[in-house]
Amino acid sequence: MRAAATLWLLLALPVLGGCALTSKGTPIEIRYFSPESIDVHHVARQPPPPVARLRLGGLTSSANLRLAIVHRESAVEVDQYDTLKWTENPEDYVRRSLSRALFEDGQLEEVVGGVAVTLDVEVISFEASRRENRRVGRIRLGYQLHDERSVLTSGVVTVERDAVSGGIEQVVAAIGTAMEAATSELAKNVVTKLRAR
Repeated sequence: MRAAATLWLLLALPVLGGCALTSKGTPIEIRYFSPESIDVHHVARQPPPPVARLRLGGLTSSANLRLAIVHRESAVEVDQYDTLKWTENPEDYVRRSLSRALFEDGQLEEVVGGVAVTLDVEVISFEASRRENRRVGRIRLGYQLHDERSVLTSGVVTVERDAVSGGIEQVVAAIGTAMEAATSELAKNVVTKLRAR
């Protein structure tokens, strides 16, 4: 019995040698990207007195927006790249960009405790998209500005920026440019509303 099992194993080894379980295939190369510019220079200056106080509240993202880079091929179809990843979740990039847009120029005073008007944001889209024969970076942010009693304003900001070419590095740069423009537009909307109060 033992001899038969050994003989079977010896005969099966050449067949198993070609099996996917025992052969070494080409490893999958996963690449990581960040849409944030590394050329950001911050100049220290004396800010003017703030227009209002604001708490940057909850910042969430759609369930499909995690580390995998998302691309849209049509109005109704989105997919994720298997080997192209963000270094952080998209809402982390948006939070930093929005924080700079809201508080860096001194128009708003950032509040972390107590009663204050609060801005909640949802990252709806953070993706590479296709428009006719060009690639674009697309950002869509839903927001709600509220106090402890009522919603002061809400809306959606959508920004697209063309990629210089179809390469992933240029598409990521376009997503980063779209993110900066979207957070800047959202910040202007918030400052305008708070100034009107």
